[in-house]
Amino acid sequence: MKKAFVTGGAGHVGGNLVRQLLSDGWDVRCLIHKDTRALDGLSVVRVEGSITNADILSDQMSGCDVVFHAAAHVALESVDIPIMEKINIGGTESMCHAALKAEVPRFIHFSSIHAFQQQPTSNPLDENRPLVVDQKAAPYDRSKAAAQRKVLKACERGLNASILHPTGIIGPNDFKPSRMGQVVSNIVQRKMLFTINSGFNWVDVRDVCQTAINCVHSGMKGQHYIVPGEWASFRDISDIITDMVGYRTAFYAFPFWTAYLALPFDFMKSKLTGKRPSFSRGSLHALAVQCKDIPGTLARQALGHNSRPLADTIKDTVRWVMDNG
Repeated sequence: MKKAFVTGGAGHVGGNLVRQLLSDGWDVRCLIHKDTRALDGLSVVRVEGSITNADILSDQMSGCDVVFHAAAHVALESVDIPIMEKINIGGTESMCHAALKAEVPRFIHFSSIHAFQQQPTSNPLDENRPLVVDQKAAPYDRSKAAAQRKVLKACERGLNASILHPTGIIGPNDFKPSRMGQVVSNIVQRKMLFTINSGFNWVDVRDVCQTAINCVHSGMKGQHYIVPGEWASFRDISDIITDMVGYRTAFYAFPFWTAYLALPFDFMKSKLTGKRPSFSRGSLHALAVQCKDIPGTLARQALGHNSRPLADTIKDTVRWVMDNG
């Protein structure tokens, strides 16, 4: 039986990845943190420890056929930069050291489309695009680019690693939930009757996980692969949900710039309710500076990446939200 060591198994990507690995007959060992709802009821070995402790990680990876490193600190508002750098950069470096020490045959690192420089946005974004270097870039973008450089350095020392760059991830089994999972939930509950005239390239989390599994055998050492879906606006997503639930979920899409005017009010609402804001300056920046043309040709040809229609993803996500409250 093939054995996998997974970090971030309790997250959106990790939870779906673990489910697909178990379905394929893998023996799965997960490094866990606090929230483990995504793993409840699953037959996995739970490992407690710090992602920055290479010695403990190495012992736990011993005998595994592949490491899937999906753990990351994602934050677009109230960013604790030291914590983000410790987990995303330092944690990745420790994972690489541990995998080398344990002589793990394969290492799959989950990065992000945001690790790439987005300018010029008018050109297609492919694997030849440079990684982020600007110190004024968003902290998350910088941390994911720096983490990838750690992986590439480890490849020079013998680590057989490949790197995946998903676009905006969406889909079921989103327990925490992710920012986009919360948006879908809000639309279903008619808490987002007004949207902004913007969107993103969205990819189904299950398609990302299947491509990651394909990458174990088909991916090349030191190669990074962009894993996209399709671009759609928030109004497009709302319309899909409207058709599904049978009632109108949004009435108007405001011009994108108006979202910046609403930032102070959304911030105050967040402070009063204790809930995550609907959007932040960081999330608006990600929407404002993006490439719409993301073909993902290399991943489709080399890894067999296949992105299902976004409408199917939205419908499955809505069903999951309704079934899980």
